[in-house]
Amino acid sequence: MRDKILDLNTPGLVVEVSKEEAAELGAFEEDALSEEDAQEATEEQED
Repeated sequence: MRDKILDLNTPGLVVEVSKEEAAELGAFEEDALSEEDAQEATEEQED
């Protein structure tokens, strides 16, 4: 995996990693609210 980490610094190079390797590297799935969802939540509180 050390080589993969070093390869991540190479512009234009695509480095494939497994789910386990991604988790070990600190990758995560984005789960933040979209702007639309945030607006809807705000509108619901105003009612």
